[in-house]
Amino acid sequence: HKDFDASSYFKDAIAIDCGSSPGGWSKFLADDMKCNIVYSVDPGELVIDLENVHHMKMKIQDAIPILFEKGAKINVFVSDMCLHEVEDQLEFLLQAKREGILDDEAFFVLTLKCNSGYSKASFDAQVAKVLSILPSKAPTRKLSTYHLFSNRNGERTVMGFIL
Repeated sequence: HKDFDASSYFKDAIAIDCGSSPGGWSKFLADDMKCNIVYSVDPGELVIDLENVHHMKMKIQDAIPILFEKGAKINVFVSDMCLHEVEDQLEFLLQAKREGILDDEAFFVLTLKCNSGYSKASFDAQVAKVLSILPSKAPTRKLSTYHLFSNRNGERTVMGFIL
C-alpha cells in the first residue's frame, strides 16, 4: 500500500504465508519481494513451484512447532486464512510470537474476514474490536487497517510490526 512502505524489510527475509493455497501471496513474497525463504502453510495444494517456497501441507497450528524446532526466525508473517472467527487470525500471529518463531520486529499482513454483518460500519467495528486486544498482548508499531481494492466487502487488511 502506498502509505505503508516496508519493501526494504522483505529482501532476504524469511516469510511465512498462512492459508497460502493456491500460492498468490507466496509467489509475490518469493518473486517480487525477494524473500530468501517463504514457508507456505496450507493443507491445500499450491499451483506454484518455486525453489525458495517450502510448502508445509498442514495447518498453521501444526507448522509453528516444526518451525520452532528448525530454529526459524520469521521476519514477515502474512495470513489470508479463511477462518470462522475473525479474532483467530490475530491469535495465530500471537501464537507465533509466543512460541518464538517471529523475529524481534516482524512485519505482518493479516486479512481479516468478517463473516457476519452487511455494512461497512459493521465490518469496521468487528475489526476494531479484534485489534483492541492487541496492545495488551504484544507491542506493535505502525499498525494500520485498510480496505484494499482486492479485499471483498467484509475483508480488511491489517499491517504493522509486532515487537
